[in-house]
Amino acid sequence: MSPKKHRTSIGGLPEGRRRLSIAEQYLMLATMLADDPSDGAINACIGNCVLAGIAAADALCYARLGERYSGPDHDQAADILDRVSKEYGSALRSLTRLKTKSQYGDEWLVDSTRKAALRNAGFLVHEAEASLR
Repeated sequence: MSPKKHRTSIGGLPEGRRRLSIAEQYLMLATMLADDPSDGAINACIGNCVLAGIAAADALCYARLGERYSGPDHDQAADILDRVSKEYGSALRSLTRLKTKSQYGDEWLVDSTRKAALRNAGFLVHEAEASLR
């Protein structure tokens, strides 16, 4: 069986640093909502964590592989990130599973989910920083 073919964009350290800068900003916004008890704050925090994780994954892939996934399927992005580290791919999958519920859903998510999303996003951003600085 041949390996899956994924749509990718070629890039390196400059592109990785740009994606990292974006990831850091999304994580900063998420962190601002980390303790906000108001309605919607948990969903908004998680939504920003998802975006931070996606951008950090792109940065990691550019830094370590010279390419990143460039299609709409976040599971395929995690497949490519698995080539860098299975732990990174797992963190991204955990985040992207929350994308629809946090960004488009009409139900409030819970604080334990927010804490897990902050942990996963922070992990990916930290790892991208270590790879690009």
